[in-house]
Amino acid sequence: MGTYRMKAVLLAALFCGFGWIAQTKAEAETYPQRPVTLVVPFPAGSATDAVARKVAEGLQAELGQGFVVENKAGADGIVAARAVASAQPDGYTLFITTNTTHTANPSIYRELPYNPKTDFSPIGGIIKISYILAARPDLPADDFADFIRLAKESKQPLSYGSGNTGGRASGEMLKSRLGFDMVNVPYRGTPQALTDLIGGRIDIFFPDPASALGMIAERKFKVFAVTGSKRVKTLPNVPTVAELGVPDFDISAWVAAFAPAGTPAPIVTRLNEALNKVLHKPEMIAFIDQIGSDPFPTSPSELAAFVEQDAKRWVEIVEVAKIERK
Repeated sequence: MGTYRMKAVLLAALFCGFGWIAQTKAEAETYPQRPVTLVVPFPAGSATDAVARKVAEGLQAELGQGFVVENKAGADGIVAARAVASAQPDGYTLFITTNTTHTANPSIYRELPYNPKTDFSPIGGIIKISYILAARPDLPADDFADFIRLAKESKQPLSYGSGNTGGRASGEMLKSRLGFDMVNVPYRGTPQALTDLIGGRIDIFFPDPASALGMIAERKFKVFAVTGSKRVKTLPNVPTVAELGVPDFDISAWVAAFAPAGTPAPIVTRLNEALNKVLHKPEMIAFIDQIGSDPFPTSPSELAAFVEQDAKRWVEIVEVAKIERK
């Protein structure tokens, strides 16, 4: 009798499992049934914000529901990451974020109120992007060599702004590799730092091309180099830091989409398929080129593997740049 009851319980559990899977698949087929919120960890006007809004347009066209961007800036993306990690895993709160929250912060902060690996379900990559070494318009330096000379000879250390961990790492890496000092001035995001750079309140900043290209065209500030492994398409005449004599200098960023952990796999798959369709549309390709980036389409598993590898790279960056852990 005990064996019979056990079999009955197992069969009931099995049927319940099949029922849950069928229900989840059915929900995924009709998903989304109401507007979806895309949380961005940086302020309006930042590169991540611009990319998220373009992705929102594309997903809305693909899936037939509204996709609304919500900016939750502050604390190197920790505010937004914590909010998404604690959101309902139903596909209606997503995270459009960068290496700052998922691979840089774990190397810089001793404790985080979220776990990048276990609190999120990867959906797919969006873009990869380099930073620009920019200087205030009246800085007495005309190129990278002049900037290095000035930094080494200045009686008072130059100041550099950082709106994210990529910018912070770029500044600290330059200091470490070339043997001079600079004072870090942290910002909540790129727009405020660019305003202060143009106004001469900081000496150096590392904006992304998406935020800076229009200002570069208007000669609002000086441009000395880019921090990635290759030149930016829209700035073909601007060399990389590595080309200018700093070997193995490669600091770049990426933007990708995540959901709270526990989001049903069929919904994640549906979102990934829609996102990759958006990334292959001519208008999206043109937008990515325009902001000086490269497309980064992935599967959820490919994004998970990439993030894990990038986290290891950031451990090395933080060590080499001698960034103090918080």
